[in-house]
Amino acid sequence: MAKPETTFTTSVHNHLPPGRRAPYWMKNNNLYTSGIWDVWYSGAARDLWVEYKFTTMPKRADTLVDVTLSPLQVDWGMDRHEEGRDLAVIVGFKEGGIILLHREWEEPITQAEAIARLMSRKEIAQWIIDVTNEG
Repeated sequence: MAKPETTFTTSVHNHLPPGRRAPYWMKNNNLYTSGIWDVWYSGAARDLWVEYKFTTMPKRADTLVDVTLSPLQVDWGMDRHEEGRDLAVIVGFKEGGIILLHREWEEPITQAEAIARLMSRKEIAQWIIDVTNEG
């Protein structure tokens, strides 16, 4: 049985168009290099690195959403950020997902903020297409 994070990532990818209209993407899983983010997307104009997380939406508005990255993921992401790369942490929930940019993953986010920013899987896929094809 697939992990919830993998199922969520696949459900986003299912909304990417087929063929040349979609960004090329590669799932990263390397036993010898820890910390590298989950997916690299390459579009007509830009690359994007995404770390996917999946968690349960808290019940109370003031409860924090767990978006914890491992120390190796933080280091890898910070190195890419300092190089000027485009990065995002996409946090998935049963209800949809949120996109964290510009090192937002370092700051706590409440359930109320997450709900206000909640996007469908289709909207997240479209955001990936838009980001990787912007000039």
